[in-house]
Amino acid sequence: MASLWKDERTPHFVACITGIVGSRRVRWKRTTGTGDRKLARRMMDELEEAAQGRRTVAQVKAFLAEIGDLNTQRIATRSFDEVLRLTTGSGLASRTTRDFLAGWLLRTKGEVAPATQDRYEQTVKLFLASLEGLADQDISDVREEHVARFRDEQAQRVSASTANLFLKIVRIVFVAAESSGLVNRSPAKGVKLLKVSKESRRRAFTLPELGKLLAAADDEWRSLILFGFYTGARLGDLAALRWQQVDTVEGAVTYTSRKTGRTTIVPMAKPLREHIATLAAGDDPNQPVHPRAHAILKRDGRAGILSGQFGRLLAQAGLVPPRSRAAARQRKGGSAQREGSTVSFHALRHTAISLLKSAGVSDAVAQDIAGHESAEISRLYTHIEQGAKRDAVERLP
Repeated sequence: MASLWKDERTPHFVACITGIVGSRRVRWKRTTGTGDRKLARRMMDELEEAAQGRRTVAQVKAFLAEIGDLNTQRIATRSFDEVLRLTTGSGLASRTTRDFLAGWLLRTKGEVAPATQDRYEQTVKLFLASLEGLADQDISDVREEHVARFRDEQAQRVSASTANLFLKIVRIVFVAAESSGLVNRSPAKGVKLLKVSKESRRRAFTLPELGKLLAAADDEWRSLILFGFYTGARLGDLAALRWQQVDTVEGAVTYTSRKTGRTTIVPMAKPLREHIATLAAGDDPNQPVHPRAHAILKRDGRAGILSGQFGRLLAQAGLVPPRSRAAARQRKGGSAQREGSTVSFHALRHTAISLLKSAGVSDAVAQDIAGHESAEISRLYTHIEQGAKRDAVERLP
C-alpha cells in the first residue's frame, strides 16, 4: 500500500509505492516535488497506478499538465519517467502513431519478403488514413473502436479475407508497440476477424478445369501451370526458377521459397520430366526456365502482374467471369467491394496436395513436398474429392 513520508531536511513529500516489474512486486521511494500534502497524496496514488501498469503515457501526461507549479511539474515528471522506465522499459517520451509506424516499417524491411513488405506499407497507409488526425497524436490514444472501424471500412472496399489480413498486420504493429511499452494493451487484441463465407474460400481445381486451363494457355503459361501442379511451388518461386535448379539427372526440382525461406526438393513426376525434355534449356545454367515471367518478377520484385495475367487466363478458359476495365477502375478508386475469385495460381498447390492425399500419400510427405511449415497449414490446403471419400466409406464393414 502506498504511503507518504517527509524528511525534515527537505520540504517535499516522498511517495513510498509498490510497482510491478515482470512478475515481481517492488517497493520504491520517489519524490513528489511538493510540500502540499493534498497534491502529494494525489501524486502518490498516480505514481503507484503507473508503477502497476494501470496508467498510459497519455494519462500520466494529462495528470502532469494539471500541476500548476512548473518546478513541481518538472520534478514530478522525472519521477514518473523513472517509474515507467523501470516497469515498461519506456519512459514518457511520446511517439505518435505515424512516427511509430514509420519506424516499424523501417525495421521490418530486411526481415520479410518484398511482397510482404509491400502489403505492410499498404496497410500502414490505409490505417493512417482511417485514423485521420489521431495519427499525429500519441499511439496510446488509439482505441479498440478505431481499429474496428478500420476493419469495417476495409470490408466495404475489399473482400472479407483481405480485410482480415489488414487487421492481422495492425495486430502485429500493436504487439510491437506493446513490447516497446508505448501502449499498456494492444487496442487490436479485442477486434475479431470477419467471418468469411464458404463461397469465397480458396478451393482446388478439378481435373477437367485444369484441362481447360492448359488448353487456353500459351507455351510459357502452360509450363508454369505444369510446374505449379507437379511441384506445388508458388508463382513467384517458379518465375525465379533457373535451369541450375532443375536436375534432370537426379530427377528433382530444388527451390527456396521467397515467402518462408525454406528450401524444398521435389522429385519430378513423369509428366513433368517429359515436359521439361521439350523445353530449350540453352547452355547457361543460370538462365531462367520461364524468361517472360522472370523478367516481370525481376522488374517489379513481386508476382502481382503475373497473378493478374493468370486471372485473365482463368477468364479466357471460362473458369471465372471476365473482369471489365470499368469495374476494375471503379474498385481501384472507389469503395465497391471486390469479389474475390475462389481459384488462382495458388489453387494449384491446393490441387496437388489434395490429390496426393486422396491417392493415399501420408500427410508428412505431402507437407514436405509443398514446403509447409506445419500440419495445420497442410490441412487447410487439403480438399478431398467426393470419389475418394465414397471409396473410403465403402471399405467400412
